[in-house]
Amino acid sequence: MPEEQQSLKDELVAEAAALINRIEAQVEQAERLRSLAERIERQTEEDRHHLHDLHGILGEAAQLRIDDLDRRLGGQRLERVAIRLLQERPEAAIGIHYREWFDLVREAGYQVSGQNPLGTFLAQLNRSDAVERVGARTGRYRLRLVA
Repeated sequence: MPEEQQSLKDELVAEAAALINRIEAQVEQAERLRSLAERIERQTEEDRHHLHDLHGILGEAAQLRIDDLDRRLGGQRLERVAIRLLQERPEAAIGIHYREWFDLVREAGYQVSGQNPLGTFLAQLNRSDAVERVGARTGRYRLRLVA
């Protein structure tokens, strides 16, 4: 083989070897980055759970102080308490009959204000942006999904 061809072949072999080394390094780096991303995602999820727990503790503690003062509900406070109680149940996404939901509020120790407590409760549900009807004339409601 002429010297010029051998020199070209040697250069190409060297370039191929360099590419192989670079590819191997990139594969290793990609694996390290994937591993790091997975660790960050796990930590983020743990932090989200921790934050949710803290919000629950703080919100629940503040709500309990208010609730200790007056167990009668009306208006936006009725809406907030009713939604919070339903969020704790699987029916929140599929729907619950308003009478059953009203009973949940009463079983939690609350009293709904007004001459007609069930009517007050139903009126507040119908005004709420966080609640939607399930079907026509079924009496069933569910919490709206947040987009």
